[in-house]
Amino acid sequence: MEYKLRHHRSYLLMAIIFISFGSALTRVITSVFVPDGIDCGLACLTSTSCFSYNLAAFPDVNGKLLCELLPSDKYNNTDKFIASPIFHHFSIWSPCFRNPCKNNATCVANYVNDDYQCACSPGYMGEHCEGFGKNCKGIKRQDESAVDGMYLLDPDGGSHSNAFQAYCDMTSYDGGWTMCYTTDEYVKLKTQVIYNTQFPYGSDGYRTDCNNIPFTEVLFVDHQTGNKAYFKRQTKQPIMAANIFGNAAATGLWDGVGTNTNFNYQLLVCDHSFYSGFFVSGLTGNCYKQCYSWCGDTSSPYFRTASTSSSYNGVAFNTNGHTPNRVSNRLISVGLR
Repeated sequence: MEYKLRHHRSYLLMAIIFISFGSALTRVITSVFVPDGIDCGLACLTSTSCFSYNLAAFPDVNGKLLCELLPSDKYNNTDKFIASPIFHHFSIWSPCFRNPCKNNATCVANYVNDDYQCACSPGYMGEHCEGFGKNCKGIKRQDESAVDGMYLLDPDGGSHSNAFQAYCDMTSYDGGWTMCYTTDEYVKLKTQVIYNTQFPYGSDGYRTDCNNIPFTEVLFVDHQTGNKAYFKRQTKQPIMAANIFGNAAATGLWDGVGTNTNFNYQLLVCDHSFYSGFFVSGLTGNCYKQCYSWCGDTSSPYFRTASTSSSYNGVAFNTNGHTPNRVSNRLISVGLR
């Protein structure tokens, strides 16, 4: 059942039977006893701070109804909107009335402009929170309070048919990192692209699809020590892994943070029988590395997973990884932003 009332404030008041904020919603502006519901509605309409009211379902011994004027509404205090056998609840007409926001988003009414905004649940984006984030950086940019965890990503922002799960690191170096894999040996970037709940982020075997994530920064995490380092592309032009396999020269030079700053760095993205994964190292002798040839670089810091060659197994984190059998296996993760 629904009651409607119009007044000079041009608001529609609706009664939803047996629903009440109750006094726990927020402080009550005022409580008065009225002969009927119209008087309670008029009292709210004439108060600029009133956005809803509770009206007693039953009169007192004098035949009057308790009327509580409230400075908020069910859209801004949904968690306190509870069933009540003794009150009807009435709200001024709200732009949120038709529930325009999707995916458990909160509709925030702007009564002055007769408009609304949708406060999206974590991981959702768009005017009505209808879409997934394209990457973790975009989610972080939209919601600075976004926390570390698994999110659904849709890099092309399309029909969601190719959306996938990925772990977002929302804290390291201001957050927004789409974490691609965790391994203590090697990883196949082109084929190992599906998240498996049996291998959560931070455990050997965590994988997701980073091939089509635009990025200008690469993060390496050493889970053994907790150390982290990241690299920033000097040109600041976004690239995608799918377009640069085996071509370090195409990615240009990178600056390191959390590592030796005396080097310009290079990024190599590989899916080769000798080496596969993201590989950052210093540029030495003006030589850009290839997936199977590392320029004889025995001096710069390496950040790489293991080679399939038994001579170059082990994982390098901020140490030179060229000399055969110089590094041991260790658990690292790589992310993009």
